[in-house]
Amino acid sequence: MRSRSRVFWLLLGVTALGAVLRFATLGAQSYHHDEIVTASRVLRVGFGHAMDAVGFSESAPPLYYALAWIWTQVAGTGEWGLRSLSAVAGVATIPVAFFIGRELRGERVGLLAAALVAVNPMLLWYSQEARAYSLLCLFCALSLLYCVRAMQREGEGKRDSVLWGVFSALALATHYFALFPLIAEVVLLWRRRGRAILPGLWIVGAAAALLAPLAYRQMSYGHAEWIGKFSLGHRLGEVAISFTVGEIGDVIGRVEQPGPALVPLALVLAAFALLALRGSREERGAAVIPLAVGAAAIFIPLLLAIGPGGKDFILARNLLPALVPLLCAVAVALAVRRARRTGGAIAALLLVYSLGFCILATASPDLQKPDWKAVADRLGEPEAPRATVTWVIGLAPLRYYLEDGATQGKPSEGAIQLKPSEGYGWLVRDVNFVSLGSAPPPPRRLLGPGFRETGYERVGELYIRRYRVTGAELVPLRLRSLRNADTNFRNNGVLLDGVGPG
Repeated sequence: MRSRSRVFWLLLGVTALGAVLRFATLGAQSYHHDEIVTASRVLRVGFGHAMDAVGFSESAPPLYYALAWIWTQVAGTGEWGLRSLSAVAGVATIPVAFFIGRELRGERVGLLAAALVAVNPMLLWYSQEARAYSLLCLFCALSLLYCVRAMQREGEGKRDSVLWGVFSALALATHYFALFPLIAEVVLLWRRRGRAILPGLWIVGAAAALLAPLAYRQMSYGHAEWIGKFSLGHRLGEVAISFTVGEIGDVIGRVEQPGPALVPLALVLAAFALLALRGSREERGAAVIPLAVGAAAIFIPLLLAIGPGGKDFILARNLLPALVPLLCAVAVALAVRRARRTGGAIAALLLVYSLGFCILATASPDLQKPDWKAVADRLGEPEAPRATVTWVIGLAPLRYYLEDGATQGKPSEGAIQLKPSEGYGWLVRDVNFVSLGSAPPPPRRLLGPGFRETGYERVGELYIRRYRVTGAELVPLRLRSLRNADTNFRNNGVLLDGVGPG
């Protein structure tokens, strides 16, 4: 009883640490692009509209959005309220990881797994994101838990199989990439239990059949086709970096930084070397289960990406179903009995480094989402028609926080939502450039004659450079040219507010 009490308090402490990390700064960052889709496009009206919007504006199943709509009726759609659903799911994943580890190799492994989940920067990031990924990790972890229990418990196999089917179906209803770890779990369960898994398998099959028409409809819109435009090798590198130190690159607007990921990656490799060289047959066998599930979550999508047809949707956040199983396998490796001191030292280093990076990411604007809310506050309401040039991914949150009917410019159409043949131009008095870090002034040819610089200020990691026409009249806007301005982002867009065709 004393031992169980100690484990209980240790698990409670680890879970509390994970909760503090997730909730302490939950509403501190402004919404990012994808979160704006959740807050303004999906959840802005009634429940029926939300479910309909999932069909035409998303590439994921509806469960998260249904729960988020219900949740926000009480918590609101502000940053803290909407994100708190993901934070709760992220905290709940910590004790689930403990139970997975305990089923695999005992309470020591369970506590290590819970601690690794609690301080993993990637899981922290998506526990503070108003999207489905944290809920996906929770349901995939529960699915793995009951998969392991169904494999190892003779007397309760049917009950565990049914619960495995329920949580697997919930994971599928949250994100389609839950399918890939489920394939590995089905293989593992069938080899160990055979036809005894059919009750759970029927539940998973029914969920997949119900979701198939929606998945087909969403695929026809091609919302995720942009992923394949980037190098597959680059995106695989992002997965390794993001799984260890979180989203510190493309999601923020910077190039991925491999340096911070080298230490945790080396420690993880050392843990698996310890398992291979010093682990017993039983310990290696215990690690195989979560490793197989995590590997399936990564390599099956990879095979689809490089195979005939090339359905390439490889992205770090889409592969999140692999992360908790992999952390559980690392926990098994770190608890090898014949190298307990070495494993304990590696575990301590990995946990301290991960916790330190979580704190650094929480305190450093350079590792957070761009503060579009602060930019909108500085820009204020337009005194005259104006244009704002910045990262194309930043236009949606900037438009959301301006709340003045701002519209995204589309140079490819000549004018906003108008055909080139209509010949309309756009007239403005002000042009603002929002850059990531300091950027040089735009060449005069981009602005045209009549503009002078009226201000340059820093807003966190973003900078605002303002231009205004010297006279009282409005001047035509060079919409196509402005996208070529140097803002240190990958690509630019143009936001227009208080403006109409001339």
